[in-house]
Amino acid sequence: MSYKTILACLTSEFSASRLLPAACGLAQQFDAHLTGLHTREALVPYSGIAIAADEIVLGDFNRRVAEEDQKIEKLFQAAADTAGCKAEWRSRAARSPDAADELLESATRSDLILALLPDRQQERFDQAGFQKELVVNSGRPVLLLPDDWGGKPVGTRILTAWNGSRESARALHDGLPFLQRAGFAEIVTVQEPHHRSAEFDTEGHEIARVLSRHGVTAEVRQIQDTEQPPGIRILMEAASQQCDLVIMGGYGHSRLHRLIFGDASEHVLREARIPVLMSG
Repeated sequence: MSYKTILACLTSEFSASRLLPAACGLAQQFDAHLTGLHTREALVPYSGIAIAADEIVLGDFNRRVAEEDQKIEKLFQAAADTAGCKAEWRSRAARSPDAADELLESATRSDLILALLPDRQQERFDQAGFQKELVVNSGRPVLLLPDDWGGKPVGTRILTAWNGSRESARALHDGLPFLQRAGFAEIVTVQEPHHRSAEFDTEGHEIARVLSRHGVTAEVRQIQDTEQPPGIRILMEAASQQCDLVIMGGYGHSRLHRLIFGDASEHVLREARIPVLMSG
């Protein structure tokens, strides 16, 4: 198993400049085809509001969008040429007030999706929260990177968060191409105080045996009866092991559960300063 089609979500000039070093590096590492996708902003009038858009207003808007698109394309082509990776540029106009709709269409046809971790100050209004949409609805693994990661290696030391859920199982198997290349891998199980289970002691060891059949040797760490939320403990353990990748399931609990107990996915996406691979 490997990643042979990688999609880089180049949602802005800022994200393109910060994401492309890692995207090109991963395309080289996996000998993959790299697709750079920019969703152009659409002029979407709000219902109930009359807008008289004259030619000057429309012309200024279209010119600004086209200029941004051209700048991002130049960044992509220059990075791909320098890296010497197989690359394809795509520019698509957003078809709705939610640009994630356009991103999803390409995402479902990829092996791995790359994007920056959420940052509302850098995202357009129509792109807010697109990372969560990709995790939940694309059916593909989403690798999210800090905006200061640059071209540093990803996946040489990996922490995999495991709780036996469908989402964590999906993420673990989606992350196998990284795990099979890693110099260090650790499976971490976090037992929440309200979820005591007699099988907890064997959870991590069972999945470690599954990984061993894929050539992955993983250490197991069990964190029990902690008063700190799982998201905090996951990031603390990743930092202590000097990991450069966290693999975990995304948004697996019900909305009521997240409201009462918090959500590890939300915390990790908000606070992580290392790459995170999520599957929903």
